[in-house]
Amino acid sequence: MFSSIGSVITVFTKVICLLARREKMKKKLLALSLIAALVVSMTACGGNGSGNDKAQKDGLSIVDSEWYGLDVFQLDSTASVQSLAAEALFQWDAETNTVVDNVCTDWQVSEDGKTATFNVPEGMKFSTGKQVEPEDVVASIEHGLKVSPYAEGYDNIQSMDVNGRQVTLHLSSFKSDMLYYLCSGFIVVIPKDELDSMNDKKLMWGCHPYGLYSLAENGYISGSEVKLVRNDGYKCANPLVENKGPAKFKTVSVHFNEEKFTATEELKNGTTDIIASLSTDDQRKDLEKSDSVVIKKTSYPNIDYFEMNTDSPVFSDINVRKALALSLDRESLAKAMNGIISPAYSIIYDSVQNFSPDAKDWFKTNLSNDPEKAKKLLDEAGWKDTNGDGIREKNGKDLAFTWYAWTNSTTIPEILAEQLKTVGFKMNIEAIDWNYVNQKIGDNKYDTGIEWLSWAEPILVLNNCYRDPNAPGNTEAYKSMVKDIASTIDTNERTKKIGDAQMHIFENVNLIPLYSEESFTAYNKNLKGMKILTDGVMLLNDITY
Repeated sequence: MFSSIGSVITVFTKVICLLARREKMKKKLLALSLIAALVVSMTACGGNGSGNDKAQKDGLSIVDSEWYGLDVFQLDSTASVQSLAAEALFQWDAETNTVVDNVCTDWQVSEDGKTATFNVPEGMKFSTGKQVEPEDVVASIEHGLKVSPYAEGYDNIQSMDVNGRQVTLHLSSFKSDMLYYLCSGFIVVIPKDELDSMNDKKLMWGCHPYGLYSLAENGYISGSEVKLVRNDGYKCANPLVENKGPAKFKTVSVHFNEEKFTATEELKNGTTDIIASLSTDDQRKDLEKSDSVVIKKTSYPNIDYFEMNTDSPVFSDINVRKALALSLDRESLAKAMNGIISPAYSIIYDSVQNFSPDAKDWFKTNLSNDPEKAKKLLDEAGWKDTNGDGIREKNGKDLAFTWYAWTNSTTIPEILAEQLKTVGFKMNIEAIDWNYVNQKIGDNKYDTGIEWLSWAEPILVLNNCYRDPNAPGNTEAYKSMVKDIASTIDTNERTKKIGDAQMHIFENVNLIPLYSEESFTAYNKNLKGMKILTDGVMLLNDITY
């Protein structure tokens, strides 16, 4: 997420996977190098170097994934620390499920959901020295509506007015996913005069978004590095940080995709300050042995789950589907995978906005970790092990099915197959490319198949969790339920409705949550003031040596 010679960072990454993720991107199970979702907000503070070096550091060195432009509106994913040079309008407070101040302040939505207002405080300056004006914000949103691959998420903005320092958004309707984009690194502020004078190609590396840092002169080395310099005119209003002014580090060097061994050794010896995302489990284990390094989870919200085909001979019986769900021991699975995954008991994972603990608790109590109950259900359904081979049969056929797994991720299915065998299932594993898994499920030519979604916004998850168009829960009633959630203004009411939608999913027991993949950030142990929120966002405004 970070990089350079001495700085602090404000990193906002959500993509999202959104970022991460779009289905075009190939999924790698045990090594997430891009996690769309991470949101890092940070403002650097300088301090001591590593080891016994007490000298003031002017720069910070970070290893991150590659940056593809400064105009983040045009991108479909961003790197972890890209918000250093392009800051989101608002901050999402994961503890209260509300929008709070950041660049802009005083977010308000009318009771009918047709109008939203916010203020653009005085005193914030672009790196060019010009003050950030409300007109810059309006022009930037208009730019996003034209060029962003995620414009659909906030295309309910029909028009905008400026009155003094206040901006008014006129909405066709309220959409909760709009809040996600306002709080992520995909709606930022670019100077209006640059938007008016530059074409899209020139904007990619020629614009000056508002942020803690800006691109240094000749600071972009394609495929290798970005050099940033401090924006001394920076201010923010984020209530979750103490330092709301310019960074203490003068410069930041962000190195792209640095070779794993080199990055690891340089972090150990203090040449590198932060590795934004550890690329492998081996790298994490290596760094855990070092006394000079701290490792923290900074996982963007994601969920690995599978879908059972209710049209198949085996899974047409809901009691068999329940038995399968009850047979899986997620805690043991996570332990066997050395902590690179965490158990999941809900499709809307714990760190997603408006997460409902009630739905998770219900699933955990009623549909997980109870093999004895699973055996009873299979007995009642007529599946018995009559020949003593450990596999149940019925009408002369084994209780067998095929699991479509990803080609590069077969260890977990193998562990799950052993768990299922203890209650009488025979799970055959067929490893194919991830897009073929989706195709098989979408064509209804499958028994079960693994799936993955990574979004911090629940509507995006709920709209995409069903691959099988014939799934019993994939109904017009369900789609109307999701649409209603998106238009619900009150955040507490929205959380309850999200829980209700998951109960609708669980009712048919054909989407089964399994685990969430963990990602990790490593940094010099002498760096202080790093705050990591429950949704993986790192607030580094207060960072110092």
